[in-house]
Amino acid sequence: MEGQDVVTSDDHKLGTMVGEQDGCAIVESGHMFKSRHAIPTEFLHEHDGVIRATVGKDVVQDSPKVDADGFDVEAVRMHYGLVEVHSVDPGADPTLEAPSGLDPADTASFGGHPRTHVGSNDRSAKPGEAP
Repeated sequence: MEGQDVVTSDDHKLGTMVGEQDGCAIVESGHMFKSRHAIPTEFLHEHDGVIRATVGKDVVQDSPKVDADGFDVEAVRMHYGLVEVHSVDPGADPTLEAPSGLDPADTASFGGHPRTHVGSNDRSAKPGEAP
């Protein structure tokens, strides 16, 4: 596949395949100012002697560039949506269920509200009903 043109499914030329590394094809584009980008092989398919990418030109151009030192495979896979990203609050204590004074049942959907005692502004009764 090396040396073949890589085009999008709507026939926009992305560049020429110049190599493969870590499950990605290295595609070089540009005439005077050349740049290289890695595209995971899951997004490339050979059809009628042409390598077709199932992603658009703008997605490739926005991807992490390949330089003389290579590229960050995880960053490339993340860019193309192949790595699941989880965000973690480094200051959160995973042993806590809910902040003090908040009803854990309410924190997820309502942002929590202070627990109240029966008869003192109890929110469990509907308006007009006695608590």
